[in-house]
Amino acid sequence: MQGILNDTIIQEVRKSNCFDFLRYLFALSLIIAHFCTLTNQEQFWFITGGMRVKAFFTITGFLVTYSFLRRDCQIKSYARKRFVRIIPAYVVCILVCLLVGWVVTSLPSGDFFASLQTWKYTVANLLMLNWLEPELPQTFQNNVVPQMNGSLWSMKQEVLFYVLVPFIVMIMHRIGKRVFIFPVIAISLVIYQKASIQTQYFMYFFSGMFYLLFFDWVSKRIRFILPVAILAEVMVYVVRVPYLTEFCFAIEPLTFSALIIGIAYHCKPLNFFRRFDNVTYGLYLYHFPVIQVLILYGVKDYNIHLCFLLTLLITSIMASLSWFVIEKPLMNRYK
Repeated sequence: MQGILNDTIIQEVRKSNCFDFLRYLFALSLIIAHFCTLTNQEQFWFITGGMRVKAFFTITGFLVTYSFLRRDCQIKSYARKRFVRIIPAYVVCILVCLLVGWVVTSLPSGDFFASLQTWKYTVANLLMLNWLEPELPQTFQNNVVPQMNGSLWSMKQEVLFYVLVPFIVMIMHRIGKRVFIFPVIAISLVIYQKASIQTQYFMYFFSGMFYLLFFDWVSKRIRFILPVAILAEVMVYVVRVPYLTEFCFAIEPLTFSALIIGIAYHCKPLNFFRRFDNVTYGLYLYHFPVIQVLILYGVKDYNIHLCFLLTLLITSIMASLSWFVIEKPLMNRYK
């Protein structure tokens, strides 16, 4: 940790924050975005699905890197904690989706379990290769989107970023964080403009790391950084000015991440969310299949508002069960 996170940064990062509130806000935003897409409704929420993903990777880059560094870069401990935190609940979710598919499929049970597609789906999703087979046979064929759980595409990105953290830190240990991170950011921002969307998300993860590693420097200048970040975001999404907009787009991962980290540490009334258990991972895992099942059984056609309320209720119940039965006990056992 020496040379990367000093005691000043550690104390600053530990200050009260509203990361839990942001997690809930963006989890709700994801549910709304997918609900509107799957029910073929106009988006009615101010936070888009893309913004939510960018915010998620920013927060992950910040907090996961901190988790690794404050354990003195112990890879074994870091890997065990990451595994316990995400894999058991994820595996159970895939098995629950398989069970749901068996219940709702129009195929006889024997044909469903004899289908190559069933096992291709199960294996591919357990390996976080959702794109290889996102559907179970004859399940949601009449829905707008036939996928069982289309939100799981980002899991492979998340795990990849987890794996990259120790390697990035190892390089910074050797050559110094300033020597390493500034040229990498400059090169990455140039590549960002021409990269695929999923590759671009790495820049938000990396930006989260950046604000952690230079947290003391950023904290002292936050009153200047936040207005500049807001102006840059306005230039990208609202006002179009030749050349200036292109420049703002190039630095957008840094400005967007600055807003997320700035909000986390400067919205004190929202810090009380830290008192409650955080079930947002379960909200992410289960909302998509819940919406699909409600659509399949005609709740959307009966009453779209009822469908949305049931989505929130059932997803919250599933997420709570995942937290209290799987995630929290395993985390406590690990501790």
